[in-house]
Amino acid sequence: MDVIPLLLQLDKECTVWAQQHAHSCNLFASLVNINRQREQTFIQWQTQQKQKQKQKQHIICSVSSSSKEKAFLASPSLQLLIHKQTLEIEAVITQLYEAIQAFRNVVQAMIKLEQQMEAAVQTMDTEKLLSSVNYIDSAIMSTTAVTSNNRYASMPSLMDTVEISPLETLDWVSRVRAMYAQELSVKQSQIHPSMTFPDQSGDLIDLQRDWGLQERIDFGLEQEIMERIKTYRRVREFSSRI
Repeated sequence: MDVIPLLLQLDKECTVWAQQHAHSCNLFASLVNINRQREQTFIQWQTQQKQKQKQKQHIICSVSSSSKEKAFLASPSLQLLIHKQTLEIEAVITQLYEAIQAFRNVVQAMIKLEQQMEAAVQTMDTEKLLSSVNYIDSAIMSTTAVTSNNRYASMPSLMDTVEISPLETLDWVSRVRAMYAQELSVKQSQIHPSMTFPDQSGDLIDLQRDWGLQERIDFGLEQEIMERIKTYRRVREFSSRI
């Protein structure tokens, strides 16, 4: 059974996730930036409110009409700016929800690949599956014992050592699917409507950091799979020339 196409499709889904994750990290950066700007605008608004209260305590004639007009026009414009910034934050959060849906699509695609591999394994003879694994193990030992003078005669055994068995493929797909599903579950819990008005700006910064870490994903496993595919292709190409 040629499992390479399925593993390449798995890698493609991992790439789609990585691209979507990079986009979502940019969204978080925008979210933190806009929220910081809104906080500064709100501080300006509060300062002007205090100034207006002080102005009311002064004698009306001591304040020119033009100064009063500017003071009373400033607050509404700042309120409009705060409203605009809030709408921008809500728009970013909406895009983060869309990113979550894109992550779901990736996990669903991985589940289908896992089901496809499970179905293929179930149709294969159990004894044949186990013998393929044992044969690869024995081929590795025999190839190691071959001397350099006999390297060309050992090529069939070398091909056997780099062969990827259906059971190994199923194990890889299941492990990759599981870790991405766990990461998806965490990300879904991190996005919520209350992000529009966080208690502190530091909360968003902490969330941004946690979002970017992706601690549930073992990227080393993905690299191992791709290295095995590359090795298999190199050996197959080399053996075809002999």
